[in-house]
Amino acid sequence: MAADRVTEMKVAHLHPDQVQRYEQLHRDIPAGNERHMREAGIVSLRIFREGLTLFMIVESDPSLALPDRVIDHELEEAWHRLTGECFSKTWRDASEIYQLHREDSKA
Repeated sequence: MAADRVTEMKVAHLHPDQVQRYEQLHRDIPAGNERHMREAGIVSLRIFREGLTLFMIVESDPSLALPDRVIDHELEEAWHRLTGECFSKTWRDASEIYQLHREDSKA
């Protein structure tokens, strides 16, 4: 199953006066938003911050996405309105330039 996983890295930047608001929004993410992400096949979503720069690592497995899921556009739009005001630069893909894997040891 792990072979089906997809890892994405995204980067965004916050307005200096929006850091606390952005972090507060993520302390209180509505259950519907989290359910929506799980139904899309997201296995792990992590956001890190260094100064005003955000780094998001998303691991998803398309085989875990509900095939007949209904996308709640109102839910998504409401979340994007809330968080969108915090960004000076919105999420964009980061390019992977290196990868190190641990080899399975055959003892």
